Amino acid sequence: MEYYQYFRSWMYDRTFPGRTGLKPHFVQGVEGFISWAWAQEICTTEGGIRCPCLKCKCRYIIADPGHVNQHLKRVGFMPDYWIWIYNGEKFQNFGVEVNAQASTSHGGTNVEYNEEEGNREQFNMMDDMVADALGVELSYGDDVEDDQEEQLPNEKAQRFYQLLSECNTPLYEGSSHSKLSMCVWLLAHKSNYGSPDAGVDDVTKMLKAATLFKDNLPASYYDAQRLVMKLGLAVKKIDCCRNGCMLFYDNEFGINDGALEECKFCQSPRYSVRKQKRVAVKSMFYLPIIPRLQRMFASMKTASQMTWHHSNGILGVMRHPSDGEAWKHFDRVHPDFAADPRNVRLGLCSDGFTPYIQASAKPYSCWPVVVTPYNLPPEMCMTKPYMFLSCIVPGPDNPKAGIDVFLQPLIDDLKRLWVGEWTYDISRKQNFRMRAALMWTINDFPAYGMLSGWSTHGRFACPHCMEHTKAFTLDNGGKSSWFDSHRRFLPHNHPFRRSRNGFKKDERVLDGPPPKITSEEVWLRVCDYPKVTDFGQTVPIPGYGVDHNWTKKSVFWDLPYWKDNLLRHNLDVMHIEKNVFDNIFNTVMDVKGKTKDNEKARKDLELYCKRRDLELKPQPNGKLLKPKAIYSLTAQEAKLVCK
Repeated sequence: MEYYQYFRSWMYDRTFPGRTGLKPHFVQGVEGFISWAWAQEICTTEGGIRCPCLKCKCRYIIADPGHVNQHLKRVGFMPDYWIWIYNGEKFQNFGVEVNAQASTSHGGTNVEYNEEEGNREQFNMMDDMVADALGVELSYGDDVEDDQEEQLPNEKAQRFYQLLSECNTPLYEGSSHSKLSMCVWLLAHKSNYGSPDAGVDDVTKMLKAATLFKDNLPASYYDAQRLVMKLGLAVKKIDCCRNGCMLFYDNEFGINDGALEECKFCQSPRYSVRKQKRVAVKSMFYLPIIPRLQRMFASMKTASQMTWHHSNGILGVMRHPSDGEAWKHFDRVHPDFAADPRNVRLGLCSDGFTPYIQASAKPYSCWPVVVTPYNLPPEMCMTKPYMFLSCIVPGPDNPKAGIDVFLQPLIDDLKRLWVGEWTYDISRKQNFRMRAALMWTINDFPAYGMLSGWSTHGRFACPHCMEHTKAFTLDNGGKSSWFDSHRRFLPHNHPFRRSRNGFKKDERVLDGPPPKITSEEVWLRVCDYPKVTDFGQTVPIPGYGVDHNWTKKSVFWDLPYWKDNLLRHNLDVMHIEKNVFDNIFNTVMDVKGKTKDNEKARKDLELYCKRRDLELKPQPNGKLLKPKAIYSLTAQEAKLVCK
C-alpha cells in the first residue's frame, strides 16, 4: 500500500493554496489514469469508465472520457482510492498478485465488492440510504435513552428501514433497478411531463406486458403512489376559507376547527356541491418538515454532515451562517440547544409567482414556502435537494398579511421541534431528541412586510428607522422619498454632513443615526397587537401610518425563542440589486416611460435642491423645457453601450 501512496501522491494534491488553480502533476496524472482505465478490459465490458470522483465514487459508468476528466478536475478523487480496483487493477503484494477485495463503507458496514453488486447500485438513486438500512440490525422494542453506546433504531426508524430494504429488492437478478426505484421513476415522469393518471397506468401495463419479471413492477399509478407514500413523506391537504380567514384543521395547541362547515369569521361555506359530491371550495397543501429532517439522519451521506457547522469553523472567517453573530448570539441565549450540534437550524423564504401563463387579465398569485437546514456545509445547504417545500399558499390573490393563516401548520411543527422529536442518527447509531429552531426569514421587501408585520409601504417603510425616519412625501411626484435620509449614518466629522448644496439645499446634518432597538423591545411593542389568526383578517391598529407601520402581530412570535433571535427577517439581495440596477440603467439610458428623471422629478428637484442646470426652463410658448442631464446618455452613446 505504501508503494501506491508514494507514487500516486498526486491524486490528493489537486490545487494550489487558496484553490487558485490545478497543479500540473495532478492534470497529468488524471490524463494518465483515464488513458490507462480506457485500455482495461472491464471498460470495454461495461461500456465506459467507472468515475472515481468524489461524487460518483465508482458507482456510475461514464462512456465519455472527457466527462470523467471534468469530474476529477472539478472535485478530485474519492477518499483512499490508491488502488484502482473498480477500474480493473489488481493489488500487487511483494510480487504476489491477489484479487483485491473492494469494500465500500455504507453506514459503517463493509460490503465486499463484486461486479453484480456494482451493477445493481449503478443507477439506484436511493442506494446510500438502502445500504445504511441493510447495515442496521432491526429489533423492535422500546426507545432507548441516548448515551455513548451504539443503540438500536427506535420503532419508527426501524419500520422505515425495514420497508426500505424490502422495497429495494432487484427487479431481477443483476438488475440495477428495484420496485421502489421504478415507482419513483414513474412518479417523476408524471410530475415532469404532466401525464394523466390513465397515461401512467398505460405505461405500467406496457411494462408488465413486455417483461418477464411482472411481480416486482407496480400494477398502476395508484400502486406506485401508495408504495412511495409508505416511506413517510406524506402531504396534507387542508381545507381553508375561500377568503383566507382560517384553516379547517385541528392541532394540540388549542385549534379545533376541523369539523366546522363554514368559516367562523366570514361564514363562507367550506364545501360546494359538484356532481352530487361535496368538494372543498379552497384547499392548501402542507408537506410536514419533521419526517424530512429525520430522513437526513437516516442516511449516512447526510447524517455525518449535520454537525459540519460545529467542527469546521475558522476564527475570523465568514463562510457559513454559523460564523455570524446571530448564530453565536442564539447559542449564548440557548446553551441547552447549542449543546447538541445535531440540533437543526432552519431558514425560511417565500415569494409569489404565477404558475402558468395567464389567458385572462387577472394574474394568479401562488406563494410557495421553502425551509432550508443550515447544519450542512456550504456546498450542500443551499442546493436543490435540501431546500424543502413546506407549503403552498393558494391563490388567486396575494395573501398579504393573511399569509400567517397558511403558515400555522408549519408553526405547529416548529413548536414540536423546539421540544424535540425522537430520531435515529445512523452515523452515530444513537437515538436522540432532535430539536430545531427557525433562525430567520429571507425575502424581498414586499414579502418582508407580509411576514414581519411591519408594512413596507408609505413613509415608515424602513424597518430600521421606524418612527425615527426622515422620509417625506414629494409635492409633485406624490411618492415617499428617502432623499438625504442617510447622511446621519456618516461619521460626525464627515464633510458631507456640513455640505449645504450637495444634498438638500441650505441644510446641514448634525444628528446621529436612529437608535437600534433590541429583539426584546420589539416584542414589548407587538405583544399586545392582534394576530391575523385570531380575527381572520387584518385589524387596523391605532396609529398606523402616523406613529408606526405595524399591521399585525406576526405568527412567528408564537415560537418561544423568536424574541431571542438577533436577525429575524432578512432581505434578499438579488431583488434589491435587480431593482436598483433597473432604475439606474433606465435613467442613464433615458428610456421613455421608465426613466426616473421625468418632469415631476424636475419640479420636485427645484423645491429641495440647488441644481440650476437641471431645473425646467419656461418657454415663450408656455411649455417647459427639460434640459439634458449630464448623467443621461445621448442616443448615439446609448447605441454604443448596447453594442
